Amino acid sequence: MKESITELVILIKIKMNKKLVIAYGVTILLASPLLVFAVPGVYGGTLSDLVGTVSGLVEGILWTIAVTFVIIMFVLAGFKFLTAQGDPSKLGEARLAVIWGLAGAAVIALAWSIVSIVKNQVGV
Repeated sequence: MKESITELVILIKIKMNKKLVIAYGVTILLASPLLVFAVPGVYGGTLSDLVGTVSGLVEGILWTIAVTFVIIMFVLAGFKFLTAQGDPSKLGEARLAVIWGLAGAAVIALAWSIVSIVKNQVGV
């Protein structure tokens, strides 16, 4: 019994270490552009150029993807409501789909607001 518990603890530690290594790797990959922009002479533009580029990306590509995702979420939630046929568990699942769709819409609105506020503050 003690051996199986010890083996389980070792397996949990290995899985946790893998998750930490993956988290650190992703963090380093996401932070590397910031380090590159910190080196003088690598990026020739100004801060407002960088904010303009990021806001253009968010407003153009990501905005379209996000709105499409929210529309698909609400269509799927409506389909779940239609196919529930009064089953309480399926109705609960459909309600959760609507709630997650609303949460996604709220996150999208906040992201767009943050980009707009930063653009106004930087003067882009």
